[in-house]
Amino acid sequence: MEEQKTTAGQGLGVAGLVVGILAAILALIPCIGWIAIIPGVIALALSLVAFSQANKGNGSKGVIIGALVVSIIAISIGLIQIFLVATIASKGGHIINKIEKVAREFEDEFEGEYGKDFEEAMEDVEKSMEKIDDDLEKTMEKLEEDMEEVSDRFEELSDEEKAGKIGKAAGRALKEFLEEMKDTTDIK
Repeated sequence: MEEQKTTAGQGLGVAGLVVGILAAILALIPCIGWIAIIPGVIALALSLVAFSQANKGNGSKGVIIGALVVSIIAISIGLIQIFLVATIASKGGHIINKIEKVAREFEDEFEGEYGKDFEEAMEDVEKSMEKIDDDLEKTMEKLEEDMEEVSDRFEELSDEEKAGKIGKAAGRALKEFLEEMKDTTDIK
């Protein structure tokens, strides 16, 4: 005859499972997940007591084993985070020193080549960009004026004259473009 299962240890098993799940969720939070060790150990203790009660009272162990697994996983993740934080803390100063050294080397070489420090160079670039922006704005205004003037004169022409002017302008633009390309490349 089969022995009947009892509810021995089930209350503590469910409590261990709930606390273990909370610990696992807490363990997944970066940088503070190590705090999950505390509720993880509490969940592990509840689960172990529940497992002992279930063994003595012939109780079901499914929930209790789940609680054990979840609490062990939460504790493991918390310990891994402690290890990672300790590693970063011990090597963090070295990494920061190396970054500072590289930055100083960059600044020294930049200043040696350019003659000014990086901030002054960026100010020069900003001034140049403002001048280019002003020049571009003036050029665009002049182009608009010229386009209006050409448009007015263009309306007075016949269709044949318009086609001839457009063809001549397109040919001239292509010729100038190809000349510019020859100046910037070695194509002959």
